[in-house]
Amino acid sequence: MTAFAATARLSWYGPGLVQSAHDHEAAHLSLLLSGGFEEQSGRRTHTARAGQLGLRPEGLSHAVAFGGEGALVLTMAAPALDGDRRPVTAPAWTPPLPGGHLRRLAPLILEGGDAAPEAVWDVLALLDSGSPAPKPDPWLAEVRDRIQSCPGPTRVSDLARRAGRHRVHLGRAFLLAYGETPSEFRRRVMLDRALGLIASGETLAAAAVEAGFSDQSHFTRACRDHYGVAPGRLTARLRA
Repeated sequence: MTAFAATARLSWYGPGLVQSAHDHEAAHLSLLLSGGFEEQSGRRTHTARAGQLGLRPEGLSHAVAFGGEGALVLTMAAPALDGDRRPVTAPAWTPPLPGGHLRRLAPLILEGGDAAPEAVWDVLALLDSGSPAPKPDPWLAEVRDRIQSCPGPTRVSDLARRAGRHRVHLGRAFLLAYGETPSEFRRRVMLDRALGLIASGETLAAAAVEAGFSDQSHFTRACRDHYGVAPGRLTARLRA
């Protein structure tokens, strides 16, 4: 865990790491850049995945079990309201943030400084206050699992045929259930996997190919397009 600004830090948690129940004294926000984990807080269990922002209130007690690819997490202090009040009073998670939002906001949060709190306020505005989406149909969940397990060589059109659905139907159903298209999700999974490999010590070139990108340049372009920063810059922040 490496501090790189007064209010923000980039942290890598290894695959399979389990943190027993512990408390957080200060309210903060956690942006999951790659990987995932299961969080148990009281009677509530949440499976966090890449692109989600977690609101962590003061006094939060939770236990965390990280997945097989670990997790790369950008953590920042919650911005203050008038009178030093905090806007975070209960634990909550955003849906996975669209690439356009991450591309514009993640670099500002990474840099810290005066622009970072403003970027966090904008991320907070993306919180989904509506009703939770219905549970996806089994066929759709299977499509998502297949993309998750093997994103590189997977063709979404082939998965649609295997599921007996038209490609357009699959795209619409996937977007409604998961908040992003199958193609966006596939690229996110590849980025997720590559960033986790880099944080574990792999070279950029090796991580790119293993995650399913054609080469390092392809991976770098995708990372810049989705997160607004090159993967090497993330690595430098983590290891500074």
